[in-house]
Amino acid sequence: MSTNSSEAQRAWFLGPRAENAELMERLIVEALRDHSFWRRNYHPEDGVVIRESDKRSEGYLEATSVLSQEFTALLAKLKQDLPFFSGRYLGHMLYEQTLAAQVGYFAAMLYNPNNVAAETSPATTAMELEVASDLAKMVGYVPDRSWGHLTSGGTLANFEAIWIARNTHYLPLAVAGAARELGVLLEARLPDGTRAPLSTFDLWQSLNLDPAAALDLLEAFSAQVPAAEARAALDANSLSTVGYQDYTLRLGQNYGDPLPAAVVLVAATAHYSWEKIVRALGIGGQQLRFVPVDAHCRMDPDALWDRLVACAKSRTPVLALVSVCGTTEESAVDRLDQIADVRDRAQKELGVAFHLHSDACYGGYAAAVTWKRDGTRRSAREIRKSTGIAWPEQGWVEAMMALGRTDSVSIDPHKLGYVPYAAGAFLLKDRRARELVALDPPYLMPATMQAPSEERFLGRYSLEGSRPGAAAAATWLSHKVVPLHEDGYGHLIERTVVGAQRLHEALASADLSGCRAVMLPLPDINIVNFTVRAPAHHTLAQVNAFNERLYRHLSGSPGSVPPPYFVTRTRLTSPTYDGAVWALLKELDVGSMEEWRTEPEGLVVLRMTVMDPWHADPPPAPDHVAGFVAHLAELCRTLASEQ
Repeated sequence: MSTNSSEAQRAWFLGPRAENAELMERLIVEALRDHSFWRRNYHPEDGVVIRESDKRSEGYLEATSVLSQEFTALLAKLKQDLPFFSGRYLGHMLYEQTLAAQVGYFAAMLYNPNNVAAETSPATTAMELEVASDLAKMVGYVPDRSWGHLTSGGTLANFEAIWIARNTHYLPLAVAGAARELGVLLEARLPDGTRAPLSTFDLWQSLNLDPAAALDLLEAFSAQVPAAEARAALDANSLSTVGYQDYTLRLGQNYGDPLPAAVVLVAATAHYSWEKIVRALGIGGQQLRFVPVDAHCRMDPDALWDRLVACAKSRTPVLALVSVCGTTEESAVDRLDQIADVRDRAQKELGVAFHLHSDACYGGYAAAVTWKRDGTRRSAREIRKSTGIAWPEQGWVEAMMALGRTDSVSIDPHKLGYVPYAAGAFLLKDRRARELVALDPPYLMPATMQAPSEERFLGRYSLEGSRPGAAAAATWLSHKVVPLHEDGYGHLIERTVVGAQRLHEALASADLSGCRAVMLPLPDINIVNFTVRAPAHHTLAQVNAFNERLYRHLSGSPGSVPPPYFVTRTRLTSPTYDGAVWALLKELDVGSMEEWRTEPEGLVVLRMTVMDPWHADPPPAPDHVAGFVAHLAELCRTLASEQ
């Protein structure tokens, strides 16, 4: 561990006791004063609107009195919020934000820029593009070819990924129709690397070009046809323009049997928002197909291959495959390197091609762990020397490095980026694909800008229009202060992993007043999961009921006295966790796989997110690992005696 990083970490946050309050206050006051000076020096000949005499009027004094009174009420209400800043909070994916992100957000908020276009956000649009470039480099994309922007969160970023994946999937059909109408001859590259005339493709071949080949096809078509004519012809043959109903009819007319509906394959542990996304896009919830996970809650590459073989046999197109880098429940990191190998094999052996997306909303920032300050990669051995524990495996490093083999990635700065809400990010490996979702409202098109206009009008490509420039400023400043390598975010996330593993080991060996914690495997990042079994438990239902009671005592409720420690809980249900739960059931010894599959609650599991880097430190820092275990033991003693 770098001594400098360890020391710098103490300046990165306000601190659980607001230890850096003086620093934060100085920076916020400086931001406010600087903004005020800017206002006073902007066309000073305009004079003032609010005069000193106005401030002594009855109406003014009454209004300020109301403001002060209601502001005091607001501050009181906010005390009902949760202590995310404290090491006692081990619940959801929330912790305090970096000082840089907080003061950056505050400073930009005073200007209230709208990052829909540079016309309304000349400074923060540039910051957003720089942030996207930083994140793209961190995941392994080539900055000059990739592109990205900020969103309100991971759900919107994931939506845009499948939006673009869908449009890329059907792009060859649009180009084929436009080329046929205009008499343009084109060739396309098939998954096996050979080339053939586009006019000879059947529907299956047209829907199985890899994303780069599909975009090459569009580029070749556009090079032969004037821009306005090309756009009109493509729109007339595009799913986005025509809509699903008419498009399906056209496929039947042009190709005969239109094939089964395309599917989206996702890891069984994927976030619940994926079903919302395929429903909203009209793909259909039943077209979302889940790939089983292994004992570590990672997508099983062998099961993925079996799914792809089945799709090839039934001639079911695969629109996209979604891997997860940091699952919501366990922070599991899919072996993306192996998954990308399966995709390559499917293209060569099965002729099946599709968009590969990594949902790295939670775990994406952990890629910073793999980067040295000089821009080269770290090995697992080098990282283990820094952490002082047997983490990570080399396979974890290879999975992180494989982010660069995806077609798109979603990352949430407001999670492990420690940035205020709302700040998600969508990254695209091949920037050409953004044109497949572009729209050009005339009132937002910039005239002349120093940068190319398409880079200065982010709303052209994003689902959201108006977006807060303050989020871009917050992320930008946080990246400047806490860089995306071993001395910055890499160090910070390493410390959370060390703390999570301390907690895992302490729970696994603890005597919880005669009860015991049955642990899920050591986490890939920093989420610890376990369930508690008491000696009197003989059925799965008893275990679930006991853990639900523990959860109620460890979660609090509005209006109640806050618990000493906060956790969350989840449920492991079938078939999602078929590959992971059998070892837990065996250790619990309270039921079979068959009983678990029929149990309405599945298996209730307590879940703890360790985003606090101080959990890695032994005393004299507060040892909340030991504190939580002691509190849990007391709770177990009390609840077991009540049964």
